[in-house]
Amino acid sequence: MVNPKLPAFFHGGDYNPEQWPPEVWREDMRLMKRAGVNVATVGVFSWVSLQPAEDTFTFGWLDEVMDLLAENNIFACLATATAAQPAWLSQKYPEVLPVNRQRRQRKHGQRQNFCPNSVFREKSAEMARRLAERYRNHPALLFWHISNEYGNHCYCGKCAAAFREWLRARYGTLDALNAAWYTTFWGHTFTDWQQIETPTDTGERSMQALLIDYDRFQNDSILACYLAERAALRAVTPDVPITTNLMGTFKPLDYHTWGPHLDVVSWDSYPSRTSSPAGVALSHAVMRGLKDGQPFLLLEQTPSQTNWQNHNALKRPGVMRLWRYQAIAHGSDSVMYFKWRRSPGAFEKFHGAVVAHA
Repeated sequence: MVNPKLPAFFHGGDYNPEQWPPEVWREDMRLMKRAGVNVATVGVFSWVSLQPAEDTFTFGWLDEVMDLLAENNIFACLATATAAQPAWLSQKYPEVLPVNRQRRQRKHGQRQNFCPNSVFREKSAEMARRLAERYRNHPALLFWHISNEYGNHCYCGKCAAAFREWLRARYGTLDALNAAWYTTFWGHTFTDWQQIETPTDTGERSMQALLIDYDRFQNDSILACYLAERAALRAVTPDVPITTNLMGTFKPLDYHTWGPHLDVVSWDSYPSRTSSPAGVALSHAVMRGLKDGQPFLLLEQTPSQTNWQNHNALKRPGVMRLWRYQAIAHGSDSVMYFKWRRSPGAFEKFHGAVVAHA
């Protein structure tokens, strides 16, 4: 059981009320009750809607949404809103923006567009703390959802410096590192820690040991961002469960290092048109294995089509029910969707939803 406040199977999905006027929120409550929804994931990409400037917080709209959920006996999987930082944060603290493998710093935009070894870690934890302080006693609060689908690596100077410290802690001496990496091949022996750089396309990518250690380092750096938010939430709401949504067999992160830090494992399942049932089953099994066989939460799936795969086909009749049953059979204690109401515009305006444009 995730939380004794709701000793039942979770049914619902991602809800983005900030994209709609308040009169639509009331219609959403009516429809959610008709659909048997008991959990709504709220606030995943709401950072700028909650903090439009560094010293300005606008929680009023979320107060109203949380109250509406409680009045309608619907619980909140409340997100910390930190999956997409506000433009003001990227503008004021440009070191937040990551550097890609081509050594080019990204501009603001997209999502998960941050350097994990920058001030982002501090600012995201602060956002989580403020949410916890505001909603710690709210009757709708069921569990916390930190960020969303972590995963992008950074190759900037801050990461290079942090990587060298990570390597010092791991190997102790340059001699030990050179031996472990077998750097005598092609004469790649390092004689100073400062010679070790991030593995960009313009630098060293022929040394497999460096590449896997950099993946391990970035995994630990991104996990540290999650742990900073988790610590902020735990300090204020020690009894509220905490999760973040994973992505099956996602290689850039080592989810087995994340499992111990999740009160319940949750993940997002988006099989493609050509996915095999066995492949989906494997992902469910991996997720269940992260906490030694404990049940997990299926936090996202689309009720119709995606908008980002090569072929965004509608599901054949019965396929959605089949995939729901498959998840439950593999240990899911929830059936949740992305998303409740289809966006009226922007990137996901054609992504499936429980309530479509029509």
